Amino acid sequence: MKRGIVAALLLASLVSAQVAPWGLGVERGKAVLVFARDCEAAIGAAEVQAPVVLILPQGVRCAAPDVRVFHDPKGLWRATFYVEEEPRVVVLKEGQQVAALQAPFKTVLARGLNQVLADDARYPPHFDLRIRPGDRLTGDLSTFTGLVVFWKEGCPWCEREREDLAWLCQHLPVLLVSDTPGKPELPACTRRGDWRLYHDWGIPGAPTHVWIEKGVVRWIDLGYKERLTELVGVFTD
Repeated sequence: MKRGIVAALLLASLVSAQVAPWGLGVERGKAVLVFARDCEAAIGAAEVQAPVVLILPQGVRCAAPDVRVFHDPKGLWRATFYVEEEPRVVVLKEGQQVAALQAPFKTVLARGLNQVLADDARYPPHFDLRIRPGDRLTGDLSTFTGLVVFWKEGCPWCEREREDLAWLCQHLPVLLVSDTPGKPELPACTRRGDWRLYHDWGIPGAPTHVWIEKGVVRWIDLGYKERLTELVGVFTD
């Protein structure tokens, strides 16, 4: 049974990988996120050999001794990790998702998670990011508050965000970093960054979105986001 769970976690880890937002203290080391609707999802947490964070809807109370409870009222964490159904379990290493599974958080699953947590050869962090949520930036961005967007010309997922990007540029500070000078042609996006930032930060692909608040990295989002304007609104409300 445990072998089947580990295989499912490995398969899930190949589907998508994201970076935990700043604020829960899971940017370093190893941790397990459990997205659920009630406290019963904490069963088995004591068996996990890493901190467990139970992410519940606003207003749901839980006094489980072996987990940290967090409420996600604006849905940022659920959207970051593409949580559409619950319960969903996400394994983090150095703040990056290395595996995930749609399954009840029971003792047998906890034992499979421990195997994933211990196996750094098969389950390493996916990306060599040189910035992480919580990092303080230097130079021109040391006091910046706003969104940094990495764009590649000819990238279909970037093109799908064109309208959202144009709207964001009209309503908040956006630093657009493109691999092609002058592209995309969005008159509202007047602040442009040097493509060297893509390599300096170890960005793995485009589109990638980085929210910075007073020079501190708060959120790194990899890939296309259907509700980008709504998600960025979490930081500006």
